[in-house]
Amino acid sequence: MKISPWLLLLLALACASLAGCISPQPADLLEEARALQQQGDLPQSLEKYDEAIALHAHNSAAWAGRGEVLHLMGRDRDALHSYNQSLSIDPTSVNTWIRMGDVLAGMDQNEEAFYAYDRAIGLDPNATMAWNGVGEVWAREGRYKDSAAAFSMVLRTNTSYSPAAKKLGDVLVELKEYDQALRSYEYALNVSPTYGEAALAKGDLLSQFGKYEEALDAYRYALTYLPTNTVLLYHMASVQTATGDYAGAIATYDRAIAVEPTNATFWAYKGFLLNNLGQFNESLAIAETAIALDPQNTVAWNNKGFAYNSLGRFDEAVNAYSSAIAANPGNVAALTNRGFAYLNLGNNTAAARDLDRAISLEPGFSPAWAYRGQVNLRQGKYDDAIRDSTRAVELDPRNAYGWSTQGSAFLQKGRFKDAAASFDRAIALNPASLDLLLNKGYALLAAKDYKGAIDAYDKILSIDPGNTAAWAYKVSALQGLGRGQEAVLVTDRELKSDPGNQTLLIRKAYALAALQRPSEAMLVYQRILERDPANIEVLLWKAMLQFSIGDYLGAIATYDTVLELNPRTTEAYVYRGVALYRVGEYRKSLDTYDYLITLDPRISMAWTNRGYALIKLGRIQDAIKSFDRALELYPGNFDAQYGRMEAIRVMWPSYTPSWDR
Repeated sequence: MKISPWLLLLLALACASLAGCISPQPADLLEEARALQQQGDLPQSLEKYDEAIALHAHNSAAWAGRGEVLHLMGRDRDALHSYNQSLSIDPTSVNTWIRMGDVLAGMDQNEEAFYAYDRAIGLDPNATMAWNGVGEVWAREGRYKDSAAAFSMVLRTNTSYSPAAKKLGDVLVELKEYDQALRSYEYALNVSPTYGEAALAKGDLLSQFGKYEEALDAYRYALTYLPTNTVLLYHMASVQTATGDYAGAIATYDRAIAVEPTNATFWAYKGFLLNNLGQFNESLAIAETAIALDPQNTVAWNNKGFAYNSLGRFDEAVNAYSSAIAANPGNVAALTNRGFAYLNLGNNTAAARDLDRAISLEPGFSPAWAYRGQVNLRQGKYDDAIRDSTRAVELDPRNAYGWSTQGSAFLQKGRFKDAAASFDRAIALNPASLDLLLNKGYALLAAKDYKGAIDAYDKILSIDPGNTAAWAYKVSALQGLGRGQEAVLVTDRELKSDPGNQTLLIRKAYALAALQRPSEAMLVYQRILERDPANIEVLLWKAMLQFSIGDYLGAIATYDTVLELNPRTTEAYVYRGVALYRVGEYRKSLDTYDYLITLDPRISMAWTNRGYALIKLGRIQDAIKSFDRALELYPGNFDAQYGRMEAIRVMWPSYTPSWDR
């Protein structure tokens, strides 16, 4: 039978239309699913895998691909179900066992993960990623030797797999095989020069052993590839801090803050560095930012306290440290620092309480011992001060404050050579401190080592030619050598080339006064004041000279001039009050000390002298209270102790102190 061409055309069109109704094949769906997965469209990729499985439920590749997508979506339990389905169909798939192991490891199911990796290795002994997984599981379990062996196997199977070399380095660090660890990190970088994490690990290892410059080189290299890694930036800033590069560390913290502006830790450590640079007001502002981000940040509260303490705002320092302690009652640093702030306030009782607590919590914390030594020193407990300061420097030979306190305690015990040796140790750690040099010179002067004392004072004068204290003590040392006149001759020689030099003139005046030539000294002071009548330093020296020769009225007038120029010159109030007392003006002397106490209630001498004035005015009970306050501030104040006994003797004439009985 002959078929019509029109029928053939209709049949062709029907077949063509039916072709659009044919279902896609599983292979096509898998290809489409993988493409969507690579594009990051995980929901659509999952749908395609599900379609493939609906068509062919025993397609192991579809189940495996579905598991991978579910894992990427964070649905690990569903991913495990898919992997199990895949492996039930094809238990010989090495990759599926590895992926299943990875998911289980991520869920901290180490035993199950190890089983999956082991199955993969059983199928392929050179399965790189299976060995890598085994290494990570054993590392998490602390089986570092086994972990190292596994990562070594990874590198035997794939010499270019740099992550395994880095992880091997991490494990070797745990095993304390540091040289090998360093070689592993370097191997990783040789294989993958852009591997920033390996460079970071290398830097961390080098910094651990104090190889700071090499560590910084590693960190800088890492930054090229990890410019926003805040862990790297934090570690780098820490090393810069350790090397004393505070400005560099601040710049690094600024980079970290730019990445994580709400990270209070970065702000807090920046504040710490500003304190080290002496930028205390700036540090306060940074501390406020850190505390606003994290009110419990003890580093920030400590920084705030340190800044306040350095600015002389001791009450505010105490409050800041108290906030740090409230956030962490066991914070030894905050307790120690608050103790120091109390020390600066003259509250020895509170200082001792905090420092005792700090030492009980952490007996090896050197600063607490040093500050407690200072408390004992101020209380006249010199043996205890020596004990505590000695313990401080035993714990940390770089504790300059401990050496200084020890030296001061030795001075009080008359152990002048020991004192000089202690100050030497402090100076070696803080060579810029003129106060330490001055103390060393005084110790040598007291030990009658006049030449050594002169050397110390000359060092000070080479740095600070206007240091009158150093010059004064040098004159005393020259007198000890029988060379007192030399000081005058030296200044006269220097004045020939610079006759108006105030520093030289002050030196000459003091030398003349020391040589018992007060009238000549006074003429020199007058010469200076004719040119510079508002020179407070010279006025104070003049007043002291007047005082020393018994010209109390003249001294009072000079002190009045000083106070007109600067009403907060506490030294002027102290000696003005004494001069008024010497001329019988007890009421005015008392008024002077009352006003001084409003300016600074921490001056023990002010309370002492006030007590003597009160005795003369017949206010014995008030005098005793004043002496008591002086002794609270400085228990070793003998003048206050004696004055209190005198007050009691006035009250009860029959009373005899124990040392007079």
